[in-house]
Amino acid sequence: MKGQIVFITDGSLSARLAGLTAIELARLWRTPLRAVFILDESWSCILGDEWISASGTRTKFFRWLENELVNNAQKELARFQKLAEESGVEVETEIATGQTTRVILELAGSPRTALLVLPNPHATRPAAEAGLKFNFNTLAKKIKCPVIVGPNTRP
Repeated sequence: MKGQIVFITDGSLSARLAGLTAIELARLWRTPLRAVFILDESWSCILGDEWISASGTRTKFFRWLENELVNNAQKELARFQKLAEESGVEVETEIATGQTTRVILELAGSPRTALLVLPNPHATRPAAEAGLKFNFNTLAKKIKCPVIVGPNTRP
């Protein structure tokens, strides 16, 4: 296979299972793998109650939250990279920030992308749980490369 497999992760169980598939396919096809953790930019628009209304408090909170999000992404990518390398798969990792659908479409539209592997957008509970939110129908209309979607792991 020419090109690379692009694996989008959010650290969810669905993403981890999809990641195992991406690693296995990259190993079998002897193709490079690119793992991307997307930090949806919408986190920076959250508003809190009165405790966060003070400018200084809000700034400290957003710095703390951004650091936590980046640290979580780095840990997840390091975990995935270790699994891939143990399987003999060449892997590059990246943290991308932006609107999830736009980032996915940009990655899928790259001429280097031969296969896109995504977590299932319905595998996490709404709002209260982390997980990428995107409309698969919107993506399917615009993506030209093959796509594998992770399992729906919700009970």
